[in-house]
Amino acid sequence: MREFLGITTALVLATIWACNVLLTGDVSAFAFVSGFAHGPQLPPAHSPSTRGLADSSRASQVLASSHEALGIKGLFGFGCGFGALLALARGAITSRRAEGSDIAVKQKEDLAKVAYLQNVPRSVIEQETLEKLLSITPREEWENPPERSYLYAVKTYAEAYGAGKATKIGWWDYVCMKYILPGTDDLPTKKVSDEAQKIEDLRMAGKVNMEVPVAGGWIDTGALIQWKGKEPFAGDLVQTPVTDGRWSKQYIANMAFYREGLQPWQRGIEIGMAHGYFLIGPFVSLGPLRATPEAATVGLLCGCAIIGIVSVGGLIFGTTIKPTRFDREGDKPAAGFIEMINWHALGGLGGAGFAHALLTLFGWVHATF
Repeated sequence: MREFLGITTALVLATIWACNVLLTGDVSAFAFVSGFAHGPQLPPAHSPSTRGLADSSRASQVLASSHEALGIKGLFGFGCGFGALLALARGAITSRRAEGSDIAVKQKEDLAKVAYLQNVPRSVIEQETLEKLLSITPREEWENPPERSYLYAVKTYAEAYGAGKATKIGWWDYVCMKYILPGTDDLPTKKVSDEAQKIEDLRMAGKVNMEVPVAGGWIDTGALIQWKGKEPFAGDLVQTPVTDGRWSKQYIANMAFYREGLQPWQRGIEIGMAHGYFLIGPFVSLGPLRATPEAATVGLLCGCAIIGIVSVGGLIFGTTIKPTRFDREGDKPAAGFIEMINWHALGGLGGAGFAHALLTLFGWVHATF
């Protein structure tokens, strides 16, 4: 309180004196200015200095009117307010310094509790580097740092070498130590270290940032993808937006192979017709006889051949592996699957024939290469 009153009084007196001098234009307030008591020498009437004095007199009149409007009470209030603000600012700065000193003292006390951090030789690690290393390491890991960490290497060397130690370091061990231990610029800041740890925690939890490819790089959307299931070592639980998205699941569930309520022959004929219909297209458009009138017929034959090869492979698979997905109750193993493959062959031939009929009826415009 004494400090507040002293600062406020000094500021009020200085402010009143300065405002009286500036607002009234009474330069006699300056005690050690020579020549003003006798009055200045006036310049010629039409000189530039005369015009400057006229402007100064008008400004003095304006300031004098401001002084009359402000008054001594206003100046006193201004001085008190300014002094109070200054005292508050100084108190905040003092408290911040005290807080910083408390943190420094607490850190020194923490360092005193760890034996190997007392006298770490500069030949092992610089003090600045050590402080930065401790700032990014949790306090509970100082005494027993985890292996494969920089602080663990510092502890190992500090306990083996240094003042009062009988062990002398060899040149090869010194080179290896300098290679292992980081420099000040090699350590990340606390903010960068926390961000890296956050990313690592998300990765271990099976979450990754969703990024969108653009020209020259990737853009982080801010969304997270849960790409891993509850069991971290089960590879079949890897999740992606394509395999585990709602739209993808509905699309796959509506395919003929997985759609509920269909008989094996219905599945086979639908799958076969779809494949037979589009299989002849590449042979018609890209085959060696694409520029001839027989392109559609050649495409039909090639499509039928592929349907036959796939059907034979499906029958061999059903006979050997014997999948029971489409079996009815009481059927032999793989009876439903073999039925689906038989109808797949029939549907494939029908789809290829339908595509050939469209090409023949509506014409095939071939290009000459």
